[in-house]
Amino acid sequence: MPWAILLGGSLGLVGASFALARVANLAEAPRTFLALYGAAFVCYGAALWALARLRGRFVLGTVLVVAVACRLTLLVAPPTLSTDAHRYVWDARVASAGISPYARAPSAPDLAALRDDRIYPHLNHPTWQTVYPPGAQLFFRVVYALAPDSVMAMKTAMGLAELATLAVLVSLLGALGLPLTRVAVYAWNPLVLVEVWSSGHLDALAVLSIVAAVRLAIGGRRHAAAAVLGLGTVVKLYPATLLLLLLDGSGVAPLATFALVVVAGYAPFAHLGLGALGSLPQYVTTEFFNPGLVRTLIDSPATTMLALGAWVVLVPLLTRGAPFVARVLPLVPFLAVRPSAAWIGFTGTVAFAYTFFLGQPWAIPVWARVVEFLPLVVGAGWALKQYVGADRRAWLIARPVRGGGQQ
Repeated sequence: MPWAILLGGSLGLVGASFALARVANLAEAPRTFLALYGAAFVCYGAALWALARLRGRFVLGTVLVVAVACRLTLLVAPPTLSTDAHRYVWDARVASAGISPYARAPSAPDLAALRDDRIYPHLNHPTWQTVYPPGAQLFFRVVYALAPDSVMAMKTAMGLAELATLAVLVSLLGALGLPLTRVAVYAWNPLVLVEVWSSGHLDALAVLSIVAAVRLAIGGRRHAAAAVLGLGTVVKLYPATLLLLLLDGSGVAPLATFALVVVAGYAPFAHLGLGALGSLPQYVTTEFFNPGLVRTLIDSPATTMLALGAWVVLVPLLTRGAPFVARVLPLVPFLAVRPSAAWIGFTGTVAFAYTFFLGQPWAIPVWARVVEFLPLVVGAGWALKQYVGADRRAWLIARPVRGGGQQ
């Protein structure tokens, strides 16, 4: 029975990936996207159930073959759900012309000669300067030098970074003595497939830096872990939020290593001052595509930043002594290390953020936001119930019984 479910789930996942790649424009067909994504996630969930009951090298081989098949199927399709890959190419084009993408927005009059009918029309926020940090800009330039003006080359480069993440995750599972087949929790996850292999998002590099830093930290190489996390931070800023978790109890020296890497990354743009951030402050305060739980409830960027700061400071304190991989659980790769039904479910319902494209003006409906965060709410409720139940049982066991008897 598990083998039959695994086969069906595998074929269904590959089939859904193929169907997604065949849709001419996913942003213009959000209902089709959500239906196919939902089908892929159902197949993914069924396959995970089967994999948990199977062992052997053939099972691992199946995981890897299906993972590669899904990735190659989505790679050949142009990115239509997101146009970020076009912006990566544009930034590299501008920088290659000797102009800082932090100083000029695509719509600037002096960039008219660089505008074309293949890349420029697809740019999101053409009146904004770039929001991508220096490490990302360097990566874009390298890809552009190898294949100028190629969105497909940019997608392929992000895909290669994601494959490196997959390899490091396999190494991490081995180091922790966990079944290697658990890599399917990450490798077959539809969110990873769509965001990296369909859309070509830069997060592939950021997540690689985080997983690699964890692998190095577990191996006792804290300075190397700090340096790698620093590289991830100058690619996309959010890896910095894990710094205190990663280097908890390691002293000041690794923190200095991290700081040196970040400062070195921004040094070539120091003359711009805050201009080295480009339009990032504007993005943080006005972009509202998928704002997260806090900003969904309270439409205040300042409140969101305060909540993030509190998380960065408090989580290391509240989880001190717990295994590191358990402390960074919300990241998809680490769900392979310590699976969580709530968080895995959230990787499915988060696709409801794309209901943003259902009508004009673009906005995420209230019902979609409820559905999106429902697995996390249910998971939190279940965890609270278990905690209260365990606390009550402990109290009943420890409570003395009148009359000298024992309970």
